[in-house]
Amino acid sequence: MKLKNKILTIMLLALLGTTACDDLLDVEPQQGVNAADAINTADDLESAVIGMYSILGEPELYGTDLILMPELLGAEENLRWRGTFQTYRELENKSMTENNSTARTTWIEAYKAINLANIVLSNLDVVEDQEQRDRIEGEALFVRGIMHFELVRLYAMDWNDGDPAQNLGIIIKTTPATTETEARTLYDRASVAAVYTQIIQDLQSAKTLLPDINENRATTYAASAFLARVYLQKSDFASARDEADRVIQSGLYRLNPTVSAAFRNDNTAESIFEIQQNDQNNAGDANEGLATFYASLPGIGRGDVQIISDFDPDLNPNRYTTYDLYEENDTRLTELFYIGSGRRAGRIYASKWLSPGQNLPIVRLAEMYLIRAEANARLGTSVGATPLEDINMIRNRAGVAELSSVTLEDILLERRLELAYEGARIHDLRRTKTDLQGRDAETGEVTYTLPWNDPTLVLPIPRREIDASGGQLQQNPGY
Repeated sequence: MKLKNKILTIMLLALLGTTACDDLLDVEPQQGVNAADAINTADDLESAVIGMYSILGEPELYGTDLILMPELLGAEENLRWRGTFQTYRELENKSMTENNSTARTTWIEAYKAINLANIVLSNLDVVEDQEQRDRIEGEALFVRGIMHFELVRLYAMDWNDGDPAQNLGIIIKTTPATTETEARTLYDRASVAAVYTQIIQDLQSAKTLLPDINENRATTYAASAFLARVYLQKSDFASARDEADRVIQSGLYRLNPTVSAAFRNDNTAESIFEIQQNDQNNAGDANEGLATFYASLPGIGRGDVQIISDFDPDLNPNRYTTYDLYEENDTRLTELFYIGSGRRAGRIYASKWLSPGQNLPIVRLAEMYLIRAEANARLGTSVGATPLEDINMIRNRAGVAELSSVTLEDILLERRLELAYEGARIHDLRRTKTDLQGRDAETGEVTYTLPWNDPTLVLPIPRREIDASGGQLQQNPGY
């Protein structure tokens, strides 16, 4: 079977892993293939791994929605949705229903990636070479771990909200579904704590199995970088610090000389893990894709995401929007934003996502410095470097003056400025227990406050999943 056809066959098998069995899958295909027939050789398994990475780049996952949704959910002091797609408007307005199509398709695609990872893990015996087998196993565990992490952050209460051992998380899937019978197996939602335990187990195993260098795919340091994120989200600061420090101390990565380099070039020295795209194979340039929504350039983008700037020294001397918080000579301001022209003249747009074919950096070294700085500051330690040294590394690259001392507030601000529009916003608000505030555009006065743990900041479990479970699957509060 040709490589492309083999990948397609295996990816179709992965569809069985979505937790509801669609009508399309209720009909036995006349040329149906089960996993045992689809994966018989090491080359077959490599094809499945390629398909696994391909799913990660789909618009429902890192291609668009895992980056855009967290920004829209935390949009109050960040951005506005100006597009016509109501599903994204509902995210910004916190008016989602259990039938929100973006919440539904992200759930489906994430579990599709998880199922393909489980298919790979169940077929490792076809690989005779131990080094190749370890790498493939590590890649599958990496994908399974990060997808469970993205799901639990979006579809469940935050780790710090009440008792994670009692709060409902998401469905943990560690076995493949390759037949209709397996696809129809019903599962309960595990606790938030149980999901995090599984995520950490997968990523720690991936960390030991993956190589240092892996041709623009997951590496041992990509696993550590995600572990740093996971530990930070659950406020395990010592572990977050140590994983971030491991990446930094590897010496394999360095900050790019400019703030824009990671978004204008592919696989730069700063990139730890990124989605591989090109002009022919990407998340989309018409109705999907980050450049589609963020960019407003001739022939590129819809300009649906407009950046907020309400600073007016005559009306409101306080700076609170992300755009207004940059210092005047900060190159993150001068190089990563631009003013629209034509019918969008005067509107502000972020320029991290300008080309439909650009690679998408998912984890950068700058984030590791920020995680290490925050964790060290909270713990009163200086593992690897002092918080001040790490923050000044980031500021130096951005062309702004070094700080003489640093507070936790300084570190969180630097994180907000450095990672703006990369999908961190709502996760940071929730883990730091920071309420969202709506303000009057002219006076800057707070007009409403949305608590950090408001149910509207958690995505609904898709109605199709609840219906398919016969009501066994419990919905999140408020839906």
